[in-house]
Amino acid sequence: MSDRLSPLDVSFLYLEEETTPMHVGSVAVFQAPATGFDRDSLSSLIADRIALVPRYRQKVRWVPGRIANPVWVDDDEFDIDHHVRLRRLPAPAADSDLRELVGEVMAQRLDRSRPLWEMYIVEGLTDGRFAVVTKTHHAMVDGATALDIGQVILDVSPLARKVIVPPWVPRPEPTGAELVLEAVAEAIRTPAIAVDALRSEAVDLQGIADRLTRSALGIFSAVRTLAAPTFASALNADIGVARRFGTVAADLADFKAIRKAHGGTINDVVLAVVAGGLRSWLMSRGDKI
Repeated sequence: MSDRLSPLDVSFLYLEEETTPMHVGSVAVFQAPATGFDRDSLSSLIADRIALVPRYRQKVRWVPGRIANPVWVDDDEFDIDHHVRLRRLPAPAADSDLRELVGEVMAQRLDRSRPLWEMYIVEGLTDGRFAVVTKTHHAMVDGATALDIGQVILDVSPLARKVIVPPWVPRPEPTGAELVLEAVAEAIRTPAIAVDALRSEAVDLQGIADRLTRSALGIFSAVRTLAAPTFASALNADIGVARRFGTVAADLADFKAIRKAHGGTINDVVLAVVAGGLRSWLMSRGDKI
């Protein structure tokens, strides 16, 4: 039986538009070892580690007629070189050059005919540093129940953990007829799935909100906010395709001290800092809070 996308996962595909790419990303900067940076070794490590998460070698296949949610299928033309790419910045590149590159990368939507992730190895940073930029579609990872590619390739110690990599043989991709028959059989066994699939075709905002409510109250709240009347603000503006990426340096020890003094988690502290910064920025522009 095919591995079908959940209503929540497929909603990220339906919500995606040219100006609203639905991928998540990360940027990590590393100091190259004394022996120098070895791009080939890193690429080999990535190729081995993705065996731990088969989803990174699978693509989305839509059911003919959209009578059911799409399924994950093995990509029999999977090419690691398409997903792991090398970018060389003119050395010595400043951090601002890296931020500009990240903005360009994140502005582009992922190719849906392939597994929905990319990784960029960026060379040329000052002081012998290099960066790893990841981009993964939200239909693949949600930050809570799935592993991002960064978690797969990183280790907690300088010594890489041993990974047994079994030979990978992609499963044959099902035909359109097989997908339809499987969807019909599944709908007979669990009619609610068919109802969800039909509803996922709705393009009105209320229909999207109804689907997301059943899966994640947080996302429903965001959609409901979008449906509410807007007010004049620097954030309420037409958006384009271009993206900018910014960074702020902070000391983890400070966040730990705040958490210890006030309770909660480090994530709570980060959220409070971001919210406070956003509030200050809006107030500096004369926006209502």
